[in-house]
Amino acid sequence: MGRREDRRVEASSQTMGLVRRAGRVACALALLSVSGLAACSNPSSTASRPTLDVTMSDFDIKVSRDSVPAGPVVLHVVNDGPSTHEINVDLSRYDPAKLPLQRDGLTADEDAPGLHRINSIEQVNLRQSGDLKLDLKPGRYVLWCNLEGHYLGGMHASFEVQ
Repeated sequence: MGRREDRRVEASSQTMGLVRRAGRVACALALLSVSGLAACSNPSSTASRPTLDVTMSDFDIKVSRDSVPAGPVVLHVVNDGPSTHEINVDLSRYDPAKLPLQRDGLTADEDAPGLHRINSIEQVNLRQSGDLKLDLKPGRYVLWCNLEGHYLGGMHASFEVQ
């Protein structure tokens, strides 16, 4: 091959490299714009929902607020340990410390009249977290862990929806 042909091959390689880079940039921009539009138009996005932080530990449940507005709400649940927990969310007429117990005397009766299950996370491992996206109507809600002995140990809290 002569010098002239070498330059053409070199120029052709450079041009193809630029075309490939431009194509990658165009694809990346297209993906960003589509995903940005999807995030902005998603009505169930957590950004538009009030968040209630719920922290569980042995043997306590703490909530970041006493009340939230009716409608869409996110419960951000964190297990600070030292063991696995669950979180139950019930619309309830009961004081959180006075839920009816099952015959075993160690767990609350999840089927008791006056407890209306909204949602739950059955297992939140140590140092793990999870979100519950809920649509809540006005009333008192009880949060509680019903693993053996946990409820009796004090793992319950409540909040109001107004």
